[in-house]
Amino acid sequence: MLRAAQLYYRLNLTQDQVGERLGVSRFKVGRLLDRALRESAVRIEIVHPAARLVELEDALASCFGLRGAVVVDVPATGSSPDDELLARERVAEAGAAHLASLRPAGAIGVSWGRTMLELAAHLRPGWTAATEIVQLNGATSRSAYPTRAHEIVERFGATSGAAIRLMPAPAIVGSPELRDALEDDPSVGETLAAAREAGTAIFSMGLMGPESVHVASGYLGEADLAALAEAGAVGDVLGRFLSRDGRIALPALDRRTIGLPLENLREKALTVGLAAGAGRGPIALAALRAGCITVLVTDEATAAWVLDHA
Repeated sequence: MLRAAQLYYRLNLTQDQVGERLGVSRFKVGRLLDRALRESAVRIEIVHPAARLVELEDALASCFGLRGAVVVDVPATGSSPDDELLARERVAEAGAAHLASLRPAGAIGVSWGRTMLELAAHLRPGWTAATEIVQLNGATSRSAYPTRAHEIVERFGATSGAAIRLMPAPAIVGSPELRDALEDDPSVGETLAAAREAGTAIFSMGLMGPESVHVASGYLGEADLAALAEAGAVGDVLGRFLSRDGRIALPALDRRTIGLPLENLREKALTVGLAAGAGRGPIALAALRAGCITVLVTDEATAAWVLDHA
């Protein structure tokens, strides 16, 4: 057994050549090599740096019953603007490549945010045979900071040749009654109906705190952040802020939020969630626990955090 293993693994002889040396059949050699592995006489290691990423992808898919996972290596692990930008670029590039391999068809719903903007920039013509690109949640900014949601939808449309449908509404409004009135208006209601019908949804996951795009866009103030923190919010999916267990953290705020409800998101055949950068572990885990994701695209640090805390 050991002689067969040495000839095969160290001298790189074929099983036929090993059989000739030892005077046994090729099938006997195969059984000897199997035995060497079973008895730990031989240990095979995959030492390529990407092997750990594949292991994380497999672990995520197995742990959460995902259709797939894509984990990318991001050398910098800090939270500086440059580190965040690098993480977004790497995750967005991988996300665009994976979407092209999936080639989703029909109507596709998309959210907005910094990572989604980066993803849109990495899309190449012909990545999908989609017929329509639909904005999933409101995004009209209340501040001087633009959400750039229209750029994202337009880029998705331009690279796919699909028609686009924007949602002309804020992400969060002042009262549930105003939200209901806006969603009843055809300009918003028809887009919401199309978002419900879309078979695919692509979205990024946002942080909870001053770094949130909802703060920069003027939707959330200090009082809102304090209430969300007290309720245990860890971040948002489509503007819906979740607690660590995947539940809506602050129902009162959620009733003022315009966009696709999470129960409709869970019904879709393909939901691609992107989480890029420091601190995204809690919201990625919350979204997975909420059943919002069938394919997760993230960086190595976030993937490891999710698995450590699952």
